[in-house]
Amino acid sequence: MPQTFETKRKLLILGSPLLLFTIFSGCNQQLEKYPQGRHAKPQPPQVEQELLATINTAENLEQGNPLLVSGLYSLANYYHDRKEYDKAAHQFQRILHIKEQINGPNHPDVAAILQRYARVLQQANRPTEATNLLARANAILSRSTPRP
Repeated sequence: MPQTFETKRKLLILGSPLLLFTIFSGCNQQLEKYPQGRHAKPQPPQVEQELLATINTAENLEQGNPLLVSGLYSLANYYHDRKEYDKAAHQFQRILHIKEQINGPNHPDVAAILQRYARVLQQANRPTEATNLLARANAILSRSTPRP
């Protein structure tokens, strides 16, 4: 006999082991798919491979597809979190190139990318490149900021 939501709720309140069995038995397929559990974090190599696959897929879509920039940002942040700053910097370089093509070299979005890219370069111990990017970002922002 199928149980209604209200019946399940009452059984849960009463602490029925039968309800718990019913709930967890319905999760078997999910547990088989994700043996670490539903909320387990994927392992780092798996994350990197999934991000690279997403980027590869996006590169085969139409030019300017936002999935590509989003995937590159995610990969750059992944490398940054793992303190792989040179790899993160490479991804920001790719993002910068795409954004310059889409928005032009003097767009405020380009300046924001330049700033983030510069911070990663500083962490990668590449201060000269970082300084040059920050100077370019500041020049873009000073031209794009409305004056009273």
